[in-house]
Amino acid sequence: MTIEERIQELRKSKGLSQEQLAEMLGVSRQAVSKWESGQSLPEVEKLIAMGEFFGVTIDYILKGDVLPTQDDSKQRTAPLGSQIVSAVATMLILIGIVATFGQLSDGIYTINIYGGLIIVSMGIMLVMISWFLAGGHVLSKPMFIVNVLLAGILPSLLFSQWLLGLKPNAIPAFSPMLILVFACLYLAVCGIVLYFTVIRKKKRKNIF
Repeated sequence: MTIEERIQELRKSKGLSQEQLAEMLGVSRQAVSKWESGQSLPEVEKLIAMGEFFGVTIDYILKGDVLPTQDDSKQRTAPLGSQIVSAVATMLILIGIVATFGQLSDGIYTINIYGGLIIVSMGIMLVMISWFLAGGHVLSKPMFIVNVLLAGILPSLLFSQWLLGLKPNAIPAFSPMLILVFACLYLAVCGIVLYFTVIRKKKRKNIF
């Protein structure tokens, strides 16, 4: 496969027209057409831009070498410390939730929710630290989504209490209305998280 064929294959893999790729790279459609017909080669900065956009190395575009993509390289070079911090963050979030719901039969006291929120907040802070240690990218997307969804449980419960006008000292453990409002709020949180982390990203990939 030649250079022009690889460029054309990468463009089509994203469902782009020559005009759309040209607009994304800041060149004319004729320039892209010349690349794909072998009449000219992209400049170095355009090769870099294409590599970043398509998730491949410049060597692949030029020589067809099957090398690790940029995303794979980032994951392999991510420090072990960031993975450990991410695991500790998940444990802290779980501990905060379990500590809050540990006495369900006696009702959930507001002070317990705030105490759990403090622990969960520490877990979220560690999630952010692991993100920075990993060079600004998510090591494990499923784990990141799980952490965010778990972190939304206690805020949803606290907000449900406020919406229902329940007394701040204790929340009835099995109040049907509380469970309904809490479930609706938490599902809303899940929907928002999934939209911005999965659905919206897929839509952007389809567009480009």
